[in-house]
Amino acid sequence: MGFYSALGFTAEITYSGFTSLRCGPVLFGVRKPQGSEYHVPPWDLAWQIEVVDVHAVHDLALRRGLAVLKGPQPHPAGFWTVQLRTPNGYLLTLEGPPPAPGRR
Repeated sequence: MGFYSALGFTAEITYSGFTSLRCGPVLFGVRKPQGSEYHVPPWDLAWQIEVVDVHAVHDLALRRGLAVLKGPQPHPAGFWTVQLRTPNGYLLTLEGPPPAPGRR
C-alpha cells in the first residue's frame, strides 16, 4: 500500500488481503490475488483518475520516489496528464485541469 499512501490515499477498510483506499472523493479497493489468480499482472490494465492538480501530484510522486513515466503534459482535449507505473506494473494516468496562469 506504500505506493498509494505516497500519493495521499488512506486506508479505510482492511481485511483478508483487501484494502479500500480513499483520497478525497476517490474511493477504490485493492486486494492480493488468491490461489491461482494472476501470477503476472495484466499489462494491458491502465487506471485513469481525475485529480485537482496534476502538477502537485507529479511533484509529490517525485519527492516520494515513485516511478514517473511522463511528467505533466497537455492533452489535446484541454486537460493535463501525468503517467506513473504502479508497483504491480499497471499504468496510472492522472488527469486534471490546466494549471492556473502563471503557476507553471
